[in-house]
Amino acid sequence: MTSPSASQNLINLVWLRNDLRLHDQPIFNTLAAQSNGPGLAVAFILPAYWQQPDRQGQTRLGLAKTRFLRACLIDLQRSLYDQNIRLNLLYGEPVELLRRWYAQQPFHLHTACAQAPEEAAWLEQIATFAPLSTYTTHTLFSAGQLAPLLNDADWPASYSAFSRWLDKHQRLADIATPLPPSLLRADPYEAPFRAAVQWPDHQLHQMPPWCGRVPVNTFHGGEDAGVRHLSRYLWRDNAIRHYKDSRNQLGGPGFASQLSPWLAWGALSVRKVWAEIVRWETNNQDHEHNGWLKKELLWREYFHWTLRLKGSALFQNPAPAAFDQQRWQAWCEARTGYPVIDAGLRELIHTGYSANRMRQWLASFFIHQLGLDWRLGARFFEQHLIDADVASNWGNWAYIAGCGQDPRGGRCFNLNKQLELYDPHLTHLQQWLPELGSVTLSQVQQHQSAGPTLSLWPAPLSLPAAT
Repeated sequence: MTSPSASQNLINLVWLRNDLRLHDQPIFNTLAAQSNGPGLAVAFILPAYWQQPDRQGQTRLGLAKTRFLRACLIDLQRSLYDQNIRLNLLYGEPVELLRRWYAQQPFHLHTACAQAPEEAAWLEQIATFAPLSTYTTHTLFSAGQLAPLLNDADWPASYSAFSRWLDKHQRLADIATPLPPSLLRADPYEAPFRAAVQWPDHQLHQMPPWCGRVPVNTFHGGEDAGVRHLSRYLWRDNAIRHYKDSRNQLGGPGFASQLSPWLAWGALSVRKVWAEIVRWETNNQDHEHNGWLKKELLWREYFHWTLRLKGSALFQNPAPAAFDQQRWQAWCEARTGYPVIDAGLRELIHTGYSANRMRQWLASFFIHQLGLDWRLGARFFEQHLIDADVASNWGNWAYIAGCGQDPRGGRCFNLNKQLELYDPHLTHLQQWLPELGSVTLSQVQQHQSAGPTLSLWPAPLSLPAAT
């Protein structure tokens, strides 16, 4: 690490990445506790390469995802402005921008622990030229609380084993109480240069005509919106009372918690969500459904720590599939000829959100029926999902493919059976494929299995032979 000269005063620079909030924010709480501390700067860096298309034309910023992120940043700007702190929005290569900043105004960098390998690489490089402190901001547990497991030999091979270990060692009782928002008392600093954010120009993308016939995205980014959504879900609507029964639905009022977009960007703390569920438990007798929601939070925890431990190994495919341009293009255009899949793809691209059950159908179809590489599908989700965090998104895709922490080896769904179970009245299907008009369940099932029978929808793709 390169130390600044004694004559140079270090400021505190907070680099926020996926912890865009003030509540339960250990970085700000630590700095607020410093009496007569140095000046404070807060920054968010949008990596330029997030907008650079890969070989298949994908980026990391689809339309809905961009809108949600921008709303999160606008809300954070307002909250910091109330405390006389400016949020510095920068655009470029993170390490080089911070190196440039440090050369002009030395700082002590405060930021979250790395979740993904690319973040770990950033922090490793930054530590060579600036003092660095990292914080646990995105998980229920700290590394210390899970220390006995954090090596390849002892890490549980399945979620069930992870859950049993937590119960055996009573770790759920050790989840920390969320921290209150801090009052920041420091001289505000701004970046010593400009690197204005360049957002994708989605005006160039012509929206298809069906967009005018479906609901717009109802998710609003930002800490304030996330906290209000949590309160509304638990306390006003008491929707958690039916979570176990409704979580596999494809839509409807309060069918799922839908907290994941705010959790993914850290606009809502997972410890706050956990604490609110526990508080709800103390006021209600029925604990069956909230237990299922807590289980989903622990699945998220398992994926996050698996990624931190396994690193780049999580992104490997021992038997990569051959790329087929025709199938890939049909998928991207939501024109596979399988109505249940095309409806799900339209919803995902248009809103940036998809029900958990639908995500499983899409991933299963992509991997086991289209015969495409699961990592390509995971990248497609990462581009569009407003709740795409690396661990959960890639962990779930690897789980469906049988390449992740899953001893049973993959999941393949029968689309006709699933449609009959979860959308028998075609409510979701007709919402997203309005041009189909009035069709029956049996007509859709026949089209998907026996050949083209729906005149208003393309014939199903010719799929590769099973191996």
